[in-house]
Amino acid sequence: MPSIIILKGLDEGRRFELLTPLSAIGRDQACFIRLQDTEISRRHAEVYKSADGFRFRDLGSANGCFVNCKSVRDVLLKPGDQIQVGQTVLLFAPLAGEIGAEVADPFLESLKIKPPKEPENFERSFALLGTVPESEGSALLSRPEVAQGDWLRSALARLGVIYETINATSQILDIQLLLDRILGLVLKTLSADHGSVLLATSFAQSAALKSQGDSETYGDFKVVARASAVPGKGDILVSRTVVDHVMREKIGVLVSDALNDSRFNAVQSIVRSGVREIICVPMRGRHATVGVIYLDKHPEEAEIDIHGTPKRGFAFEKEHLTLAIAVAHQAALAVEDTLYYKARVQGERLAAVGEAVAHLSHHIKNILQGLKSGGEILRMGVRDQEMPLLEQGLRIIEKNHTRLFDLVKDMLGFSKDRVPAFQEKNLVEILTDVVELSAPMAKANGAEIRLETFAQEVVAFVDPEGIHRTILNLVNNAIDAIREKSYGLVIVGLNPSVEAGYVEIVVSDNGEGIAEADMKMIFAPFQSSKGNSGTGLGLAVARKTIEEHKGIIWVESKPDEGASFYVKIPLGPPVKG
Repeated sequence: MPSIIILKGLDEGRRFELLTPLSAIGRDQACFIRLQDTEISRRHAEVYKSADGFRFRDLGSANGCFVNCKSVRDVLLKPGDQIQVGQTVLLFAPLAGEIGAEVADPFLESLKIKPPKEPENFERSFALLGTVPESEGSALLSRPEVAQGDWLRSALARLGVIYETINATSQILDIQLLLDRILGLVLKTLSADHGSVLLATSFAQSAALKSQGDSETYGDFKVVARASAVPGKGDILVSRTVVDHVMREKIGVLVSDALNDSRFNAVQSIVRSGVREIICVPMRGRHATVGVIYLDKHPEEAEIDIHGTPKRGFAFEKEHLTLAIAVAHQAALAVEDTLYYKARVQGERLAAVGEAVAHLSHHIKNILQGLKSGGEILRMGVRDQEMPLLEQGLRIIEKNHTRLFDLVKDMLGFSKDRVPAFQEKNLVEILTDVVELSAPMAKANGAEIRLETFAQEVVAFVDPEGIHRTILNLVNNAIDAIREKSYGLVIVGLNPSVEAGYVEIVVSDNGEGIAEADMKMIFAPFQSSKGNSGTGLGLAVARKTIEEHKGIIWVESKPDEGASFYVKIPLGPPVKG
């Protein structure tokens, strides 16, 4: 029999066998395929059996249905079809054991796989010259020295540095670490003695990079990375003349005999350091040249003749220059991408801070105004020696102090990453305490609050304070929702979950309910229906707390039918890692 498998969403991994001719999909408890996705309707769609197979039908849902990324109303399902409802993706598939089985159902008959009469012999049919494991590609690129054959080792050595450069740029977001890593790769591959990376001053400042060495500034460039293949072998110096030439001509240069090159032989840095060969290439990105990579090579002792003159024959060749400029291009792209990423993160952070300040400042202003009013009433009571005024002022101050305290706790709970203090605790005790604390508030609003549990003791590994605060917040919201009811009822329930090892806590009310449009953003920060009395952080903090418990929280509601908030958490201890 075919089945529906949840590929993506809150119910990911669940399988539903289509045992009946009609299977409803939605949030309603009566639905056979019941999903926790808040973006789907209570009865969103259905899968039903017809003469030509199983079909999928939209039941007038608010957000529509999609099969293989196409909007549909009623469509015949084929094996492998992907169905999307809300944020949940489902797969229509037969049971593995039934593929190829002898069945009369034409739908399943079409899925039968008929093996060939005689298995094909690959070795007999093809001239097999050799094989290579699928993992060999990454292994050879990272360790070209293990390759067989001089040509392959040489080719992979040059290709390997590009591979490692791209790999580094995709994993390292710190520009300093990235440039140090790339410079080390280039030194190793090109057998250079020294290397330096110079960035344009504007890019170095944007990346907050510090200059390296004593002579760190070269015109508009700063040395931000240095490396030496052999410590103590000559000074790490950079020729400003060579750098200026590269930037002015917009080319990479290979200087094979720097001491005898008429363009550079008078340069003091070259004469002083005794450098024989130089590679200097521009780091050209998408939009600008961000800097240069500078490499040098000193003459080896074996390369100097009896007269002290360097012999001919050089370590750097044209292909080294080509490889260096390719690596420099990748490094430049990484610098640009990292700076863009940092700027974007900073912009989003500032936007988030601005939004938070805008929401919180109004709420804090109201609290401060309440404290000021309470203080003025206290002052009047002291002046006139009237106890009722003193009591009234004190109540106002205490009320606003509580609001301010709750606001600060919500802000800390939402912004700070924390590890729950897990311990074995009877959930019934936590819920009983919540109900007792909320009973006076419910009574003051002419409502009743009731606790319903399936057992007297349900032990779970939880953070008692976090769960207590979450459920108390849900209960307070429920009491606020039934203020206008002639008879308001809030039920706090503890039920076994259909999923083994979990338990569900439900807070339901018979209030006005929540509009479909509001449910999509109900757990987002700074979303509140309480006006000036709400911070908009309560439900956001509640979701964060439950997710820290590796659980989920969702809401089911319809206008004028009340609302139910569900919290599903594991009973067992947290799994490390």
